[in-house]
Amino acid sequence: MSDINENIKKIFKTREFRNILINTLSSILTDICKENDIPPLYNNERIIPFLTKRNNHSLSIKTYLENLVKVTQIESSTLIAMLIYIDRLCEINNFIVNSLNVYRIIFSSFVIAIKYNEEKYFDNKFFSKLAGMSLTEMNLLESIYLNLIDYKLYISDEEFVIYYENIHDIINCCSAFN
Repeated sequence: MSDINENIKKIFKTREFRNILINTLSSILTDICKENDIPPLYNNERIIPFLTKRNNHSLSIKTYLENLVKVTQIESSTLIAMLIYIDRLCEINNFIVNSLNVYRIIFSSFVIAIKYNEEKYFDNKFFSKLAGMSLTEMNLLESIYLNLIDYKLYISDEEFVIYYENIHDIINCCSAFN
């Protein structure tokens, strides 16, 4: 993502944009879950048991994302990479995001996006404590996710800009209604 124009880079550096981005991503994921939770919950979509667990989170998706970002202090670009990895999971595997898997999907894509996109280093021991799971479970979750996206971690500048522009359009659209 090295050749992205300077205006986008400046916007990414602001905390305000990161907060707006968290709100937007959480709204998108919440809407997807609501849509996919309507019976029948599963049609021809693939169910991946290890990624699908009962939701024991009392936090909203927005609060969950806010907490992850607060603890790790990641860049806004990492949140967009996270969304790209979620889309790849769904596209490659005909997988749906719903209330049974959204937190594990968010967390897995979040970890992978940080490791690929950030200069900061967090090990899986840190991430397992952050998620409240064992290190073994954390390693397995990451491994399964990477296999499911065929280790396709590279994000071209063009793909990144498309996602940024789509998110920017959503933000502008929502702002017009407020």
